[in-house]
Amino acid sequence: MTSSRLRERPALRRSLRCAGSIGVAATMLVGTAGPGTAGVDAAAQQRTARAPASPYNSALSHPIEDPYYPAKGDPSVDALHYGLKLRWAPKHRKLKAKATIAFRATAAESRIQLDLGNPLVVHGVRLDGRAVAFSHTGKNLVVNTGATLAKNSRHTLKVRYSGTPKHVKAPTDRTDIPHNGWTVTKRGEVWTMQEPNGAYSWYPVNDQPSDKAFYDVRISAPKSWVGIFNGRLVNRRTTARRTVTRWHLASPAASYLTTIAIGDYVRHRDKGPHKLPITYWVPRNDQSAMSELRRTPNMIKWLERRLGPYPFDRIGAVVVPNFSAMETQTLVTMGGQLLSRYGRRAFRSDLLHEYSHQWYGDTVTPDNWKDLWLNESFAMYTQFRWEVSHGWETMAQVRRMLKSSDNGSRSSDGPPGAYHRTQFGDLCVYYCGALMLDHLRTKLGDTTFNAIWRGWPQQHRFASVDRSTYIDWASARAGQDLSPFLTAWLTSPTTPPG
Repeated sequence: MTSSRLRERPALRRSLRCAGSIGVAATMLVGTAGPGTAGVDAAAQQRTARAPASPYNSALSHPIEDPYYPAKGDPSVDALHYGLKLRWAPKHRKLKAKATIAFRATAAESRIQLDLGNPLVVHGVRLDGRAVAFSHTGKNLVVNTGATLAKNSRHTLKVRYSGTPKHVKAPTDRTDIPHNGWTVTKRGEVWTMQEPNGAYSWYPVNDQPSDKAFYDVRISAPKSWVGIFNGRLVNRRTTARRTVTRWHLASPAASYLTTIAIGDYVRHRDKGPHKLPITYWVPRNDQSAMSELRRTPNMIKWLERRLGPYPFDRIGAVVVPNFSAMETQTLVTMGGQLLSRYGRRAFRSDLLHEYSHQWYGDTVTPDNWKDLWLNESFAMYTQFRWEVSHGWETMAQVRRMLKSSDNGSRSSDGPPGAYHRTQFGDLCVYYCGALMLDHLRTKLGDTTFNAIWRGWPQQHRFASVDRSTYIDWASARAGQDLSPFLTAWLTSPTTPPG
């Protein structure tokens, strides 16, 4: 997710001028955009191998309780697939919906819990075809299963609900993300950005990044509008009053990486390397972003040369009325106001940043929010390398700017691997982490560093991981123990020496 906050920090602007940067480096983004079971623990991999053939085996996860936001998500639920049927009535701001959720019980349980926004009213819940009792207090949808579910058993939960979705408070004071989740414009159009949480504002979900799942979504919108979601548009049908779209996301995704937009959109198609399908959804009354979006094929080519083959079956962007951006999987969510507020170069950098998250953040995802740096530090570093390669600044200028801001960021935000939990997605996880990676490149040399930079997302597809996994993996490939170096950079309250 992009941030205006970084661009608007006076002290940082001064440091950029002192560093000689042309200012594009002041773009701050929060990511807050092959088959396999990488990232699942060894026992879960064995279970997958023994399990009957299932289209959902690649979504087997090892859910955990988040150390920063433990109230969201439930480790006893491993969601495998969400089937959502959504009908939006903008005049009354009402959503009528049905969710069909395939899940694995990770432990023997007689109750399961999902996250669902309280303004929504649950009308009925069925588990494996039978009606079951439930309660819905606050955001907690608690289902009483009747009988204890066996550990590792698989089930289907159906939830009927309706109401007026409300966005939820974000754990940050960033000006570009005052809230998360379902957002409605004055006209009744809809868009979302929902990192770290917010998917639960519009569907029942295990809203935590350690749990990935597949999605099939049906959206019914007013006739002149269209409903947009991640993945492939399977079907679009217009009746006398409604437009109905069906979407299929072919790769497992964390809930915060889903997106939905409903409004008067025009679809543009493009083609990337290896005939990669590309789609841009742009508001009918404002096509100004198209000239920048058309740069996507060249951006993907550049990223593939550094990070390896693009990990999903398609890519694209949907433009929404905001001045942030989000790396939603296969379809990044771009704030159209980035253009008017910050200009074309900022929009371009943000777009590249969100595309780089398809490797760092989407295909391989942190399993907890304390390790947000596993997304943002790498995407920020990749963005800087792209800007340098395009002659916007030199790496020496970037390095001076990062060094000048590091101590101040650690003081105000906390270090990148232990940031203040009420300041989600602030400067430290971007800039301090990018500086760490620049020092790691110097420490290891270009050849070894570039192999690690490229290899991590290629060897951990569909993974949800923590820092120890990365440190152990990177150390093995570097041929030396990187734990002291990386731990110091991630946790020190001041800039580490060197």
